[in-house]
Amino acid sequence: MDYDVLFIGSGQGAWNGAIPMSQAGLKVCVVEEGQFGGTCTNRGCNAKITLDRPIELLQQVKQLQGKGFDSIPTINWPDLMAHKHEVIDGLAFSNEQKLSTAGVAIIKGHATFIDDHTLQIADQTVTADKIVIVSGQRPHRLDIPGRELMHDSTDFLVIPEMPQHLTIIGGGYVGMEFASIANAAGAQVTVILRGHQPLKDFYQPHVTQLIATMRAAGITFNYDVNIQAVTQNKNGLTLHGANGFTLDTDYIIDATGRIPNTEALNLDKNWYPL
Repeated sequence: MDYDVLFIGSGQGAWNGAIPMSQAGLKVCVVEEGQFGGTCTNRGCNAKITLDRPIELLQQVKQLQGKGFDSIPTINWPDLMAHKHEVIDGLAFSNEQKLSTAGVAIIKGHATFIDDHTLQIADQTVTADKIVIVSGQRPHRLDIPGRELMHDSTDFLVIPEMPQHLTIIGGGYVGMEFASIANAAGAQVTVILRGHQPLKDFYQPHVTQLIATMRAAGITFNYDVNIQAVTQNKNGLTLHGANGFTLDTDYIIDATGRIPNTEALNLDKNWYPL
């Protein structure tokens, strides 16, 4: 075998295993076809936290009006986005270097299974005693006419200018986070849900309080709406839903969940019951 353990993907699922395994004396490899560090580092948690920090400070200043502050600052989105790039853009290279320094072998490219212990990566064949699939997830996209006019979480985290009216489809934690950030940055925000319960997997008394706070901040919620198409209009975009629902907006985020990056791994060559 070429390696004791091989990880497909370089996100947190690989990071926390590959380095200590290599330091313990195992021969370890990480295969990555994109940015090292995966979603969380490059287009998820870290980027969101960087954008969200000034929003948290803004909320604190609002609570201290008349108690040391007599004005409320505004968010300069282009400056904030530039700062996010300063923080995030070098992390992928840094993560790659940390893996190498720890003695982890790196192969860049897309892996597909040949059998339980063998992968094809571009023009090379690699074997490992244990292969760990940590290929992560990507945003789900609605399969409706006009889907190309919508954006996903990755797009929002690099948007250079905040649109005047931003609409989010989906009531999960990603959609709720982005709704709060965009609202604090000055956008008119509308959230559209297919059902009637945002954050359905979370503690509902707290969710009720959160939605009340978001409504008080000016965020609009539309429940029980099944979006069927998106079209371009002379000023922006129009969402079309069942029962005659329409909504004009400037920017649409499809926040309808995430799906695994596994369909191109040729997993039928590596499928056996646990």
